[in-house]
Amino acid sequence: MEKAIKKGAPPVGLWLKVGPDLALDVLMRDLRQIFHVINNGSAYEKNMHTLEISGPAAEQDFRKKTALLFEIARAAGIACIYRGAPKDAKELGADGVHTDSIDSFRKGRELFGAEGIAGIHCGTSSEKAAAAHDADADFVSFGTKGPAMPPPDALRFWTMLSDKPALIEGPVTNDYCAFWVRAGAGFIDAGDYIWSHGEGVMKGTVNMLYAIDLALEEQKKSIQ
Repeated sequence: MEKAIKKGAPPVGLWLKVGPDLALDVLMRDLRQIFHVINNGSAYEKNMHTLEISGPAAEQDFRKKTALLFEIARAAGIACIYRGAPKDAKELGADGVHTDSIDSFRKGRELFGAEGIAGIHCGTSSEKAAAAHDADADFVSFGTKGPAMPPPDALRFWTMLSDKPALIEGPVTNDYCAFWVRAGAGFIDAGDYIWSHGEGVMKGTVNMLYAIDLALEEQKKSIQ
């Protein structure tokens, strides 16, 4: 996903998911606050963070909401991804698509071209990750459908196989963020923690960015 990586960006980014059931006014307010922290509260000139939207692309209300949220995200330098059918992602004006199968990924690559972003959800499967590598996916994601976090084996396999980023999906908190950073994650699914933080989304974002920075610094010291 190097197309989404900007000069001066950190090597690990926040991945924020938005579904169809959240109120637009609340989302716009929260995302503006989150993006403010990302761009002004960190030491980075640019960012490597992503907004992923999923939902019924055929519904007009959803399309309007998605267009507004993508506009806010792009203004903040955030990559815009639609999770679902590549055709819908293209029509919604996303920067790329997050697919569930190799066949769907190939359609996404054809539609978005070399400059677009196309990734594959691999569940917990190293075999699917290997197929994603062979298909030249821009990123992969690992995670289960339930509340449990994925086992780290598939992520470790991916980091030995490729230098493309991997997204860890699940209820990652700032306390467990460091484990996944050390394991080689390129993106952290931070939405659950940030949106449910008792002191608000700005505090949740600060905590996650700090946890990532601290883990990267400790990792750097261990290599020296």
